[in-house]
Amino acid sequence: MNSNKNLIILSCLLILFLIIYVFSRTRSNRYEYISTDNELFITNISAVPDIIRNFENVKDIYGKKNTLIFRLVNTSCNICLNKLLKELLNFQEELGKENILIFPAYPNDRISRIQLSADLEKFNYLNIPRDSLLIPVVDGEEKSYFAWINKEGEIDMVFLPDKDKPQQTRRYFQEVKKLINETKQ
Repeated sequence: MNSNKNLIILSCLLILFLIIYVFSRTRSNRYEYISTDNELFITNISAVPDIIRNFENVKDIYGKKNTLIFRLVNTSCNICLNKLLKELLNFQEELGKENILIFPAYPNDRISRIQLSADLEKFNYLNIPRDSLLIPVVDGEEKSYFAWINKEGEIDMVFLPDKDKPQQTRRYFQEVKKLINETKQ
């Protein structure tokens, strides 16, 4: 009798795990697809709700519909930043300049304006104050991030690129490309 009870419990647990597995594999939400594929995003997921909440406060000012935004912070690694901008430029050439907007967080001084016009001359950008659109701090370091602004002007698909994993950034860009192509139809 006791073995029958154990067998029934074990069978129920196996069925439950099978249902959970099937359900998790069939979900098609792009946001979840990106997040589960990006280890940096998963380990630092606590930054995302703050980014979304902060954007809600300024979306009437900075929210542009159906646009990939890039919140850019001046990092100590210029080589890393240049690699990321090169990836973004390649993506922009494929998709169109009108679909991407960079929001740098540089000081509003002459030297910064010169640097921005040189570094971002091929992009649409708007330098905005640090305190107006959140810059997440992850492991004690400010992080640049990408996000999709949908047709309702809401932020979605927040992505923190990892300089050591450029293939993830390219995969993210391909997901954004799908969204842009869907909105054109």
